[in-house]
Amino acid sequence: MNRLKLQLAKIFNRRQLSKLIRSLAKLLRELIEILLILVAVFLLISAILYIEDTLQANTEWGKFFINALEKSRILGTFESISIVTALVIYVRQGKKKSHYEAWQVIDSAQGIKISHARIKALEELSKDGVSLKGLSLPMADLEQVTLVDTDFKEANLKTAKLQEANLKGSTFELTQLQGANLWKANLQECFFLLTQLQKVNLNAANLQNAELQGVNLLEANLQQANLQGAYILGNLQGANFQEANLKGANLQGAYLQDANFKRANLRGVNLKDANLTGVNFEEAHLQGANLQNAQGLTTQQIRVAKNWEQARYSKAFILSLGLPQDSSLVNPEELT
Repeated sequence: MNRLKLQLAKIFNRRQLSKLIRSLAKLLRELIEILLILVAVFLLISAILYIEDTLQANTEWGKFFINALEKSRILGTFESISIVTALVIYVRQGKKKSHYEAWQVIDSAQGIKISHARIKALEELSKDGVSLKGLSLPMADLEQVTLVDTDFKEANLKTAKLQEANLKGSTFELTQLQGANLWKANLQECFFLLTQLQKVNLNAANLQNAELQGVNLLEANLQQANLQGAYILGNLQGANFQEANLKGANLQGAYLQDANFKRANLRGVNLKDANLTGVNFEEAHLQGANLQNAQGLTTQQIRVAKNWEQARYSKAFILSLGLPQDSSLVNPEELT
């Protein structure tokens, strides 16, 4: 099993593999639902046939009734009609009709900050894999909503309230989330591309293994956030990572001027080529962190951190710190 996982990991990254597993689980649930419908139809037909045999064997009027039905060939086609009807009902109720009604609820709640019906409608669409591309819900209250593996491409969620929302595996491409409240939100394995996240509240949010490319996190609040294994590239100027967990995260080349990493876990983090001008590393754990070729970095910034001697630096910076030449050889992959 472990060998299989390693082979799959070579084909997919962890985020893609996890999303694939969830998609397969969803497909399996749908197949089981259809199978249950077919079983119910089979049982219904069996019951009718049992009644037919009982009537024909025990009563004269029963024989006459069954013979009349056989001549009209109703029972001969009942099975096919039942199966087709059941599947049509499933498709209509589970897909088109319910989706249309869900969008009606969402549209009718435009401009309304709090709407429990809208939350249920969004959850229904997300559960069925419907894209929410272009959704416009600025300032909407969507607290504790569950929208797993949902497409939010080009959606407008400015200043929306998404506290404790479950958005695991969702895609935020060109999405507007400026000033949104995502306190304790589950954003694990989410994909952000060119997303506007200025001054967003991600306090205590779970961004483990999330991928953020070309994002704007200007002055974002990421205090106590879980960013283990995350990849972040973009504008993080003035972002607050105080007490955040960035173990093994990749921030190579990120713009982090004046960012705050006070008491953050930066074990094994990749900050190579990042702009670290004015960054606060006070009491941050730097064991195994890669700070090679970092811009704007000073010895004063480093010396207020913990385990700074065990981080990785460029040769010139090692000399300025007064460390031996072989002190920057810690392999982050060996960290526990």
